[in-house]
This record gives sequence, structure tokens and C-alpha cells, in this order.
Amino acid sequence: MARDPYYIVKDEVAETKQALQRELEDDCQSLEYMITEIDKSIDAAERNPQRFNLSQQELSDRRKWVMSTRRQIDSLRSGLSAGSAAAAAAADGSAAGRLAAAVHDENDRFIRSEGDRQQLLMQRQDEDLDQLSHHVVRIGELGKEMGQELHMQGQLLDELDTEIEGTSTRLQAAQVLLLIVLIFLLIA
Repeated sequence: MARDPYYIVKDEVAETKQALQRELEDDCQSLEYMITEIDKSIDAAERNPQRFNLSQQELSDRRKWVMSTRRQIDSLRSGLSAGSAAAAAAADGSAAGRLAAAVHDENDRFIRSEGDRQQLLMQRQDEDLDQLSHHVVRIGELGKEMGQELHMQGQLLDELDTEIEGTSTRLQAAQVLLLIVLIFLLIA
């Protein structure tokens, strides 16, 4: 006896939904791990801010970003678990089910908007870091050029010093000769 296509599709949808929920939970765990690693790096930077050239404001901003992202991940996780309950409640069509579905939808909108905002902030940070990297490279190039110029100036000063020594020696010899000529003129 053939199964009703409705139930076949319904089962496929349920399986896909469960797989997506598992995948999202796995992604949340990965994000939590990355956030923990970022948090550890902030701790290290706080212990020695001069080494990393970070201001207290920058460290504070990074700490706030970590806390905000953690809240979003927690919200996403609670949304995942609430989503299952909301979907089940909405299926029965009751007022509580509709309310739960509305709350779930609002939560999804908030998560998406916060995710978009975080993505924009990360994109801006990436752009700022790219600009900073460009400036650091340029400063390095200028430093090399200045080093080469100083080296050339040093060589010119060495050459000038050698010429001055030679001129000084010739001047002393000329003074001796002049003194000898004067002595001969006075004697003669």
C-alpha cells in the first residue's frame, strides 16, 4: 500500500529540519570555541598591552564585542531550542502557539539583524586592518629609504673627511715650504 505523499514530504521536511538544527548547533559550538580563543588572546593582550600596541579603549571594545557575540550565540541557541517548541505549538493552532511562533519570528529577525551588524563591523575592522597594514608597509619602505640615505650620507662624510685630511697635510707641507723660502729670503 502506497503512503500518502503528504506524510512522505512531511517526514522529509522534519528530517531536513532536524539536520539543519544539528548543523546550526555544531556551528554555534564552533563559534563558541572561536570566541573563547579570542577571549584568551584579549587576556594575553591585557597582561602586556604595550607588546601588542593596544590601548585600554581598544581592549575594552574587544571585550564588549566578545560579550555581545556570546549573547548572540546564546540567543541563537535558545532560539533553536525554542524554535522546536514553537513549531510544535504552532502546529496545534492555539493562541499560545501563535504567540510562541511570533516570539520565535521576532527572535529570528533580531538574530539576523545582529548578525548583519556584526558582519558589517567585522568588514569595517578588516578594511581598517588592511589600511593599517598598507601604512605599516609604507612606513617600513620609508624606513629603508631613510636608512639607505643615511648610509650614503655617511659615505659622503667619510670621503669629505679623507679629503680634508689630504688637504690639511698639503697645507702643512706648503706652510713648511713657505717657512723655508722665508728663511732663505731673510738669510740672503
